[in-house]
Amino acid sequence: MTIHEYGDRKNPHILLIHGMWMCHEMMLPYVEKMRSEYHIIAPDLTGHGSDMGSFEGAEQDAVQIGKWIADHDIKTLDLMFSTSLGCVVAMYLVADSPWLTVKCSVLEGAALTRMKGVEWMFRGMMGGMQKHPEAAAKMYSAAEIDSDVMKKLSGSMGRTDKKALACMVHTCNSFKYEQSMLPADVQRRLFFEFGSRDSHIVCRKLIQKYYPEATITVRKGYGHCVYMFKHQEEYSDILKDYMRKSCLLYTSDAADEL
Repeated sequence: MTIHEYGDRKNPHILLIHGMWMCHEMMLPYVEKMRSEYHIIAPDLTGHGSDMGSFEGAEQDAVQIGKWIADHDIKTLDLMFSTSLGCVVAMYLVADSPWLTVKCSVLEGAALTRMKGVEWMFRGMMGGMQKHPEAAAKMYSAAEIDSDVMKKLSGSMGRTDKKALACMVHTCNSFKYEQSMLPADVQRRLFFEFGSRDSHIVCRKLIQKYYPEATITVRKGYGHCVYMFKHQEEYSDILKDYMRKSCLLYTSDAADEL
């Protein structure tokens, strides 16, 4: 795990958690308009980006992020924005850190799926993508990603061994809802975004079951995380809209407690 920072630590905080084989630089454009007002915390998950470790699981990475935040005496995040596998890390972080207040959490293409018998198929798909990194480049082409960032993505794909790949795939298909219960006021500040053609949308029923107060938005005709890449400018505004809505919810919940 390698954690990068941008901006003044005295400012309110935003945490970005990228998805599988991505790196933290791919998340930065979505908060570019907020960079001057916020302190940005942007990890490279273990084995991703500039981190040379081997990924062992979302819970382990969540613990590392939580420890870093606690060590830096940060008790509140104005926004936590996560994608795909990073959403699993984000959910474990929220569930296992009752001392941390997350005013707004936006989860794009959340890999909170739990389907028996599909891991071997998913592992084969990801293994095939490893052998053909140009497929990943095509997937991210709409986001106009810098060539140096694409090299980092290809690099993390290339050095992912079979054990780490199996761990990533398992992470995306084994979320522990029963051990990650959240109070209603925290649920109300969860905003899930899916494309209607995203395979992970099958977890929508489980999200509705365990987090009935959360908001789920489905973008018709889009695949996994495609909407955010094709509509980067709009998505930045979507994040700010969620933050405004969540701030009202947070203020209301705080007033109710008084």
